[in-house]
Amino acid sequence: MKAILFSSLLLFSSLHSSGQQTKIEILNPSMNKIIHTDVQIENLGEGMVWAEGPVWNKKGQYLLFSDPRLNTIFQWDKKNGLRPFLKPSGYEGETWYSDEPGTNGLLINAEGTLIACDHGNRRITQIDLTSKAKSAVVSNWEGKRFNSPNDLCEHPQGYYFFTDPPYGLPARLTDTVNREIQQNGVYRFNKKDQSVSQVISNLDRPNGIALSPDGKKLYIALSDDAKPYLMVYELENANIVGDGAVFFDFGKSFPSEKLRADGIKVDPKGNVYAAAGDGVVVINKHGHAIGRIRSGIRTANIAFGADHYLYMTASDRLLRVKLK
Repeated sequence: MKAILFSSLLLFSSLHSSGQQTKIEILNPSMNKIIHTDVQIENLGEGMVWAEGPVWNKKGQYLLFSDPRLNTIFQWDKKNGLRPFLKPSGYEGETWYSDEPGTNGLLINAEGTLIACDHGNRRITQIDLTSKAKSAVVSNWEGKRFNSPNDLCEHPQGYYFFTDPPYGLPARLTDTVNREIQQNGVYRFNKKDQSVSQVISNLDRPNGIALSPDGKKLYIALSDDAKPYLMVYELENANIVGDGAVFFDFGKSFPSEKLRADGIKVDPKGNVYAAAGDGVVVINKHGHAIGRIRSGIRTANIAFGADHYLYMTASDRLLRVKLK
């Protein structure tokens, strides 16, 4: 069955990229500086179950992304299309562990190594891009195993910030058997001394996480129906200052759609791109929505790639759209 799945992926990706339903919504004239309204979204491949956590490898000129449900990291490049990169990406046991045993959020760190949020092993994992050997970066806080690290970002001063909701646990939100940390925390890992600290403990369902271009603001998406917010925290030397604030409220801005953000990224001008609903909401650095990129398919995460492309992991497929 797995072989059939991978064959279908390779077959699809060998075909000419097909057009995807595209709707560009301009909510503020500044959105016109980001994208053309007549642009088309490309479908680069299908066959996944829940595509997540994309990252562009600038050196290799290819995209990597996770499917936590298939326990696989996939690779896409222009020459070879879509194909499996690593399986299993996370949990390696023989028996069932959870519905999401694989990796989720990915990043290529400053040293050029792949760093992954590893649901199945409940840790941050380092993966060598050549040998594909895996090793633990950090797996616990104060001796307690993490829930299931979900997404992460790297601060230029040598820290990883990552979120730790329970989506990868066997019983997810209701898991009381395997859970060792009661908070759905946000953590900071020091690459130099290998220390880890819980920097935020009062968020119910932290998910996507990203930094402003100057490293002075930390954005966190809440996948919380009651509080569908993007939070922002001020940073001084990678330390959180203050209690944070609501940067953007999806409930107030889109009251009829019940949107909530998943993965988020920030462009060099400080605009925040949030995967939400059937596409991406673009929010300027002042916290105002300026536009939407809609494919009609539930979108989990995004990554900026070469040649001004925005890549979107959307349910069972990988999409991309050209930005200006």
